[in-house]
Amino acid sequence: MYKLSPQALKTGMVTYEDIYSPKKELLIKSNTSLTEEKIRLLGEYNFSEIALCEPDEVNMTHYELLHGHPHFQNFNNLYTLSLNSFMNLVRVLNTGLDLNLTKMLTLRDDVMASVMDGEQLFDYLYNMMPNENEITYNHCFNCGLLCYVVGTWLGMKGDDLDNLTLSGFLFDIGKTKISDQLLWKPDKLSPEELIQMQHHIHLGYELLKNRQLPPHVISVMIMHHERCDGSGYPARIKESRIDPFALIAAIVDTYEAMTHPRAQRAALTPFQAFREFERQGFDKYGKNIKPILTRIANIYVDRRVSLTGNIAGRITQINEDNLSRPVVFVGSAYHDLQTTPNTEIIRMI
Repeated sequence: MYKLSPQALKTGMVTYEDIYSPKKELLIKSNTSLTEEKIRLLGEYNFSEIALCEPDEVNMTHYELLHGHPHFQNFNNLYTLSLNSFMNLVRVLNTGLDLNLTKMLTLRDDVMASVMDGEQLFDYLYNMMPNENEITYNHCFNCGLLCYVVGTWLGMKGDDLDNLTLSGFLFDIGKTKISDQLLWKPDKLSPEELIQMQHHIHLGYELLKNRQLPPHVISVMIMHHERCDGSGYPARIKESRIDPFALIAAIVDTYEAMTHPRAQRAALTPFQAFREFERQGFDKYGKNIKPILTRIANIYVDRRVSLTGNIAGRITQINEDNLSRPVVFVGSAYHDLQTTPNTEIIRMI
């Protein structure tokens, strides 16, 4: 990485990091080749210098660039300390001590203060490898943070935003009572094992039922696997009876789990996750799923990807009616994946 003043920039130079305006508006993403238009845009702001990729860094993956960047490294260190604190807070559920909800929210605020915005948090968490020994706690902590982000996107504030965060932190905590043998089984679960896994809702409720918690937290614990059409569990209730916080949590829970590795599969790309939501049907998740997933999809505009056949390209446009199949620039041509059903994004570069 090297730095130049905006006046010294030339077309073809490649940005090393995301560039934000003084108001924290994302201007240009990392690993973007500068055009005359982008150079003019940077010239409108009073930047002292711009970080650029060295020639040997130009073809590095976004993951490699992130992990070599001090901002991400500082985030990673803070995240690890915060996760450890979160685990210690949650483990008091095995004792008669009260949960320190205020401390949990402080951990959220500390992590959010270390990123520029919610989009950057989504990107950072996607590019982190969870600790295999603590994957349940990783998932719970991430879901609390991401519930907060999507809550802000939906205009939630105050107690509602805090209660949604706490719901995200705690709705899957019953899985800490599931055996590692079952959690880490590499093969498809049998019907009996699937019932045992679904029992995490009841195990979580037993951990929380006698605690002084906001009502939404208990409701989300019980309902985050219910679906609007009645196809969920444990009660197979329909949308009118599902806590709206639980529908938001269900989106976060499903997306976070799909985009991180599990015993039975590798992590999906965000676009493969969108495909799974599309296959299930957006109507299962309520009115908020489309704006939430669209906001996530737009994080990856201008990002390099690998298509079926290991063909490299760059996402240029999101198709809002078909989020899993954006427009990708390959070589010298634009490819609308809506028109090529046998081609999909298989890897983020």
